[in-house]
Amino acid sequence: MFPTGGPKALNLSTRGNVETEDGALIGGFIVTGTENIKVALRVLGPSLSDAGVADTLADPILTLHDSTGTVIATNDDWQNDPAAEELTAEQLAPGNAAEAATVQALTPGSYTVVATGKDGATGLGPVEAYDLSAADSSRLANLSTRATIGTGDQVLIGGFIVGDVANSSVILRALGPSLAPFGVNDTLSDPILTVYAGNGAILATNDDWQDGPNALDLTKNNLAPADPAEAATILFLPAGAYTTIVNGAVDGTGTGLLEIYNLDSP
Repeated sequence: MFPTGGPKALNLSTRGNVETEDGALIGGFIVTGTENIKVALRVLGPSLSDAGVADTLADPILTLHDSTGTVIATNDDWQNDPAAEELTAEQLAPGNAAEAATVQALTPGSYTVVATGKDGATGLGPVEAYDLSAADSSRLANLSTRATIGTGDQVLIGGFIVGDVANSSVILRALGPSLAPFGVNDTLSDPILTVYAGNGAILATNDDWQDGPNALDLTKNNLAPADPAEAATILFLPAGAYTTIVNGAVDGTGTGLLEIYNLDSP
């Protein structure tokens, strides 16, 4: 499902509401292949204000878990992290001293980044992951983010960059109702998914996945959403930057999950 061939995802990011307890912003990713890779992780907040974003997270905390749930790294203020000099050298130092960041050498497997606010603070903040390695047999793949989705600036925004020159088959899903059986409360009842190119052009939009042109392929790849009100699409993308926005139909709000999968064959 996440092969080592094809274009390389160099950067995965999501921006959403960071709340307390179950409302924390949770980002997941997978390191595929056979080699370790070096990954830079950031959780921002105050520096978004310079871009005109209101109600940002004042003091983010980043916690990285492996597939067993074990905490393998945590950071509050990026300048206190052992990788502070490397972040600066890679031009990935956050713009505000209160923001969180780290660099970790990761073995192939699945990882979860949890973004919270210090002292229970809430606000908007992005989780970002950057692949800093030159390894050809491993890569950063599969972005998933769960957050509370509102309206206006409170929608869930996911971004990713496809590197190299070849095209990449990518599946995107926006889930809501199917999260309820897993103990998630107040789920987004009717997610809408919209994908934009780097120039702002809309590449695709979907409300109910069964009404889209890729319904059969989604089923064949065992990635059809469990609820007909959920959204999904498949796109064939050249190298470049892309943005995905998840919002609720008729200004609906609730907890939702954005997933981005790479479907390329080795």
